[in-house]
Formats: sequence, structure tokens, C-alpha cells
Amino acid sequence: MTGSGKTSTLAYVLKNYDKKLYIFVKCKQQKGVKEVLAQIGNFQALARQRAPELLPKVIERLKKEPKVIILDDVTQVASWQELMNYLDGIYRAVQTPVFATTNVFQFLDKLPEDVRHTLLFFRVDFAAYNATELYSIVKDRVVLSGAKFPEGAVRLIAALSTEMGSARDALVMARTAIQSGKTTETEIKKLRRTMEEQTYMDYLNKLAPKERQVLNFIVEEYARKRTAVPVREVSKALQLSPSRTSQLITGLEQYDIISTEVHREHGNYRVIEPDRELVEKVLAKQITLPR
Repeated sequence: MTGSGKTSTLAYVLKNYDKKLYIFVKCKQQKGVKEVLAQIGNFQALARQRAPELLPKVIERLKKEPKVIILDDVTQVASWQELMNYLDGIYRAVQTPVFATTNVFQFLDKLPEDVRHTLLFFRVDFAAYNATELYSIVKDRVVLSGAKFPEGAVRLIAALSTEMGSARDALVMARTAIQSGKTTETEIKKLRRTMEEQTYMDYLNKLAPKERQVLNFIVEEYARKRTAVPVREVSKALQLSPSRTSQLITGLEQYDIISTEVHREHGNYRVIEPDRELVEKVLAKQITLPR
């Protein structure tokens, strides 16, 4: 659950330990698998180097300087399942502990089977904050800031943030409202909508170029026909092999922006349906999908 205190808890625990004992990777700030591996190995990857070429160097470095690996928001990395396969190889070679945080509830279920059996993650769930807790968090922060902020605005922000249970959303909303002087009910609700749209676009902009191409095709086809799009049509239109198409579709499913099912009406074949909200926003020209 986003904004439920995972990163804050890690930061609180890690401040008691020497930084030489661990590697903390903020995955949201990394472009992809290669960049994460380079940070774990504490070196700069060359532009022409690929992830498989980096793995031996990472293992060698960790054998010389053993460290705990901590991957914050690991599923924000494009091709995060590929990354976990590399972590599987690192663990087999070095036996270094691996910690990972994610907002994907089915993270363990989506891991490749051999990775799941090697790393044997122990799951710790962070519950979403309720309205009372969010009110307390926002209220405390407002008092600490010394800002003059209407009590009704604090309660409204807590209420609007309850759906996701995110303290991060609540605090960002409060800070923005204070800085902009927008504290009426209408202004705060508009601020919330703006934040949601920006978060969504940040999410889409992290997609790899080929994932964007596939997503654009799916959304455009669905908007035109208003029916699920067969996977084979994606392969045909974009001239992709069935295995490559399947890989890209699986990747987009991990972002929860499409879903698939087996269509049995006219034979068994896989079809795709994009997130309805995404389609409506595109049709209303509220957002433009990145190309």
C-alpha cells in the first residue's frame, strides 16, 4: 500500500546501522535493471553494457565487500521480474540478505518460481491508514509548520486520502494547499484531482518504449471497437513475435493498467482489456499517452 510507512520504517531502522553494511536502492529513481545492478555493485555502467555483462562484476564486488541489499519500491523498475532473476543469481553466489518493498499486493505470486524458492521472502504487510490516523498525521505536521490552516481543510484532506490510506498523499496535499493558499473545499478537491492525474502520468512515463507502443495500440483499438483486443492482433499489427508480445503484455499487467483473460466464445485465445479509467481519460483528452 502506497504511503503506508514502508520507506519511513526502513529509514528509521537503518539509521542505527553503518551505511557500509547495506546498499539502499531507491528503485523509483532508476531507469531499469542495468542501473539497479550498477548501484548494487557500486560502479558506473557504460552505455553499451547490458545487464548480463554487469552481473559477474556485481557478484565479485559483493564477495569482497558483503552487504545487505535493500530494494525500495522494487516493482517501479521496468522489467522488475527480470531484476529479481538477477537477484536470484546474486543470492546463490553470495548468500547476501535481500529486502524489498513494493505496493504490488501479489508481488510474491508474480515472482518466477525458482526466484521465490531461492529468496524465500518473509512477507510483512503494512496496513493502510484510516481517516482518524491520517487526520492525526496531517494535524501534527500542520502544527509543527506553524502555518494557519483551517480545521475543516485538515479533515477534508484526511477524508480524501482515506481511499488509498496514503500518508504521503495527505501530506503532499496539505503542503501544497498551505504553499498555494488554497484551502477551500473546491480548491482542495481540485488539488486532489491534479495530483491523481500527475501520479498516473508519472506511472505511464516510466514504461519502456516498446511497452508504450503496445499500450497505445491496445487503448486505441479498445476505444475504437469497445471490445477486448486479442493478443494475436497486437503481434500482427506491431510485427512482434508471439513470445515477445506475451512478455510485453505480462509486463503491462504488472502495472495494473491492462488485464487479460482467455476468450472461449470462438476458440481459446487470450484477449486484453485496458484500464477503463485510462481509456476514458484518453478519449476526453484529459491525458495523452506517452509515445
